[in-house]
Amino acid sequence: MKKTKWAKLALAVVVAFSVANCEKDSEEVFEQNQIDHSKNAHACIAKWDLETGKAASIKDKEWETGQTIRVKFLNGSNFVQSKVRQYAVEWEEHANIKFEWVSSSSSANIKIAFNEGDYAGITGSWSYLGTDSNLEPHSMHFGWFNNNTSDTEFRRTTIHEFGHALGLIHEHQNPVAGINWDREAVYAYYAGAPNYWTKDQVDHNLFRRYETNVSNYSEYDPLSIMHYPIPAEHTLDGVAVGSNTRLSETDKAFIGRIYPFPDTSGDICDGVAAYNSNNSYSTGDQVTYQGSLYQRTATGWTNLGECGSVEEDVDPCAGVAAYNRFRSYATGDQVTYQGSLYQRTATGWTNLGPCN
Repeated sequence: MKKTKWAKLALAVVVAFSVANCEKDSEEVFEQNQIDHSKNAHACIAKWDLETGKAASIKDKEWETGQTIRVKFLNGSNFVQSKVRQYAVEWEEHANIKFEWVSSSSSANIKIAFNEGDYAGITGSWSYLGTDSNLEPHSMHFGWFNNNTSDTEFRRTTIHEFGHALGLIHEHQNPVAGINWDREAVYAYYAGAPNYWTKDQVDHNLFRRYETNVSNYSEYDPLSIMHYPIPAEHTLDGVAVGSNTRLSETDKAFIGRIYPFPDTSGDICDGVAAYNSNNSYSTGDQVTYQGSLYQRTATGWTNLGECGSVEEDVDPCAGVAAYNRFRSYATGDQVTYQGSLYQRTATGWTNLGPCN
């Protein structure tokens, strides 16, 4: 009798646990089992430096910081195109670049095709490296996307391929990666579905590591979106890497170093002299005093904030009306005129700087 009660209790716990897990987001459940899924994952094909046997210098293939990179689709349904756009732009949050999505008839830097129409039969997913995309009429390919592809797979593969388009190599080929490969097991695996690679292709895509003098690299990051999944049976020490589906923190920091945003960490008091009671100040002059920044007005001083604060990127002309010659202005009034901000003084107008 007791055994029956314990069996029922155990069954109830199992059922409750299963129900709770079914209620979780399916993507979360997927990502808890990445190692198992990695055994059947499609792998990106490296489309650079196949013949030379020497690492390409990705330093030479980076875009200009702040550049707008034009992207177009050569084919594909509206749905798959929208999913690629949705996930590609995640790089914009961490890198000082911008993707401009243009029509198929426009000139573009990156040209994307899917496995259909004129591009049917082209296998795999791949991208040319960085600015090499400029040289190719078909520079990026998604060989397994369709209207039934999961959001997780759209995100994983899209972000990975656009990482290559920004100049990033595969993370398992990082110069400081120390993966203890079981080479024969890897050759056998990639010779079969869904990749069907030769030994030379496996060597090129997995085993070759890049030289430190020709590549930008960070510390080895097994969580990188640029890493291949590695089942435990592909390493001699049983170390596995899951199928990474999101940008890691190292990915975000590293791409930000390659394409840095402007420094906005300046102190508002930088370059401003301390108040000196022996000086004569005019309206608009700024000084520091007891740890704060002050600006001279017609009637006294205005506290603009504590030193150490970051100067906000705000248009100084925001909310200021344009000059109107039919109006009468008092000392201290501000107006905009021909793209600049002016302030009325006792003797005329002082230009406080350009708008924007």
